Amino acid sequence: MSIEVKETTLLDELEINHCLAISKRLFGDGYHTKKFFLQDNIIKLIALKNNKIVGFFTTKRIKKKIIIDCIAIKHKWQKKKIGSLLTNYFFKNIVKNDEKVIAYAWKVDNKIPAHKINIKFGLKKIKSLGKYWKRKCNKSFKCLQYHNSCKCECVLYSN
Repeated sequence: MSIEVKETTLLDELEINHCLAISKRLFGDGYHTKKFFLQDNIIKLIALKNNKIVGFFTTKRIKKKIIIDCIAIKHKWQKKKIGSLLTNYFFKNIVKNDEKVIAYAWKVDNKIPAHKINIKFGLKKIKSLGKYWKRKCNKSFKCLQYHNSCKCECVLYSN
């Protein structure tokens, strides 16, 4: 399996559409937008297989902190170490020695999908932030987990 990682701040139209399709399937309609992917302060890593995007990783630097926004892998490519490949690239090539790394992970049905990868790369579970996304859930985007109310909780990880 030959997966290439590409780092960019600027995605082309086709790349944006591929990332939006992955985001919609994983998180719901409107969670990410074209406007989000056009922001030049967002660092984007994309995982490519035969020049097709199979996953993406987004992050943003704020002073001495770098925040992991999202690790999203196409459904059929999950559990194939692509998330680890992107995260490894992030820690080796983007994070500076003195930077604090912060990740906000979703907790759904008592499971934290990003827990293993966060721990693997040295991020520790700091605290639960409760229903952090409640105000936006199913309002600013159509959440796949929403059933009459917000079900997701947020867990803060950091190094």
